[in-house]
Amino acid sequence: MSRSLRLEGIAAAPGIAVATARAIDRKKILVPKLELERGHAEDEQARLDLAVADARAQIQLSIDSITKEGGSKQYRNHSMILQTHLLLLGDILLIDATKDLIATKQINAEWALSIVTEDIMSQLSSADNEYLAERAEDIGFVSTRVMRNLLGHSEELLNSELNSDSECIIVTIDLSPAETAQMVSSPILGFATEKGTQTSHTAIMAQALGLPAVVGVSGLTEKVNPGDTLIVDGLDGIIIVEPDDETLARYKERAAQWSAMENRLRSTKDEPSVTSDGVEIVLKGNVEFPGEAPFALDYGAQGIGLYRTEFLYLDREEPPTREEQVKTYVSMLKAVSPRPIYFRTFDIGADKMPRCLHMTKARNPALGMRAIRIGLRKNRDLLKDQIKSIIVAAKEAKVSSADIMFPLISGVKEVRQLKAMVAECIEELKQEFDGFEPPVVKIGAMVELPAAVLLSDIIAREADFLSIGTNDLIQYMMAIDRVNDDVAYLYSPFHPSALRALKIIVDAANSAQIPVSICGGAAGEPLMTPLLVGLGLREMSMAPHSIPFIKAAVRTISVAESEKLVQEALEKSTEDEIEQLSVQFMQGKMDITI
Repeated sequence: MSRSLRLEGIAAAPGIAVATARAIDRKKILVPKLELERGHAEDEQARLDLAVADARAQIQLSIDSITKEGGSKQYRNHSMILQTHLLLLGDILLIDATKDLIATKQINAEWALSIVTEDIMSQLSSADNEYLAERAEDIGFVSTRVMRNLLGHSEELLNSELNSDSECIIVTIDLSPAETAQMVSSPILGFATEKGTQTSHTAIMAQALGLPAVVGVSGLTEKVNPGDTLIVDGLDGIIIVEPDDETLARYKERAAQWSAMENRLRSTKDEPSVTSDGVEIVLKGNVEFPGEAPFALDYGAQGIGLYRTEFLYLDREEPPTREEQVKTYVSMLKAVSPRPIYFRTFDIGADKMPRCLHMTKARNPALGMRAIRIGLRKNRDLLKDQIKSIIVAAKEAKVSSADIMFPLISGVKEVRQLKAMVAECIEELKQEFDGFEPPVVKIGAMVELPAAVLLSDIIAREADFLSIGTNDLIQYMMAIDRVNDDVAYLYSPFHPSALRALKIIVDAANSAQIPVSICGGAAGEPLMTPLLVGLGLREMSMAPHSIPFIKAAVRTISVAESEKLVQEALEKSTEDEIEQLSVQFMQGKMDITI
């Protein structure tokens, strides 16, 4: 009797792979917990410094090994992820916080590192934003490497499993960037993991390496035996264990069709993002750390449309100093220059409650003290210090303007208060630095609340640009918690109310003759592309790996036909009807499985 199994997960990297399974066993590290004798804290901090230095050398070795393989984009993308991990090894949120804990709690380095790591990962994993939540993986991988060095363990990069002579599919709980780096010259055809989502580094690296991948497969390692024949369907998020002959033949045909499509798609990756009737659609990237900026640019980003800054504030006893902020912002600006960056001021509060603010969690945090409300009502100096840091960084980086956008705007009064605060910051900087000539400061308002939608015509007359955050906007419009499985079915960018809200915002910006962009998840959805273009959006910002797909969608549509599509969509009554309309519109245009 056949033991053929069909397992469902998340389609993380497109393509289809057929090969035998090779399992990787990831052992949990046991962390020693010791209280120090007085005067030994400096010794532990020195141990940590040595472990971090070793980690830097190990990561650099992985980067060098990738560089030797060639200069193609897939190798450069993979190297950039490891470069991000190098930056994290000098991050105040992880390493400096660990040193502080060693001194204040008088505990050993391993224990302190585990506490800080768990704290950071807990905050990131609970974030009401899938992309932010998955950045916890960065911290986890870097911390594990440092921890192994502290404990004197070997690198444990699983050479025996990865350096196989026969073609295989890796099956494991999770993979680190260093481990997947070793797949560059190996005969591994794809992988499947129990952890991960579409925005995790596991997924991004799979895409960079061109390896089909399915992640988030519950119970995977318990249901697959080493040597089993596997099909990894990275298009539909399916793993098939021990397929029958008919299934095997069907998937081999699908694999050939996908390969042909992928080659066509990649051939346009470096070409302009222009519609078939010649209208440019600017595509930018959403990023978190400076190390991600080159990664976004390599995917074709024409700038950074959303730079999230709140990580500078998480997991620390005191807010970041201006010097720390300026250093970080300058590195980001230099990495992207001459392309623009939209700095979003800290969006903390709600589910991201930094210890440094000493705030108590509200009963309904999504509706409580968050983002600009903290800066305008609770801690003006905190927000002013960030505004000054962005302005000074723009000056030091010698860029033409400092583009600052403020999240969670609810009305015109707040926009005016923020404009006054920016003017106040500029005057104080002129007093602080003799002869200080600030760059042009452009003030953007993020439209994420229903109130801001209804007032967008007035807000547009006050702001220099608008940015639409669809993730929060749809959440607040539908009164749902996007991470609550019971109501998640209500969340859809195709909802008629969402489409009508977008039209109101875009019309308001166009009437005021100011730029408007979209930086929420809807921007990275190919089926939404013709709707967004038809509504009048000419700038979109998204997760970097989505850019080639959106560019491909843009190049197959015209503005005229997209505008006609929107007119039809606005007459529909349900999200299902609108989505199906878009599916029909895109059929025959993009030869990809969406």
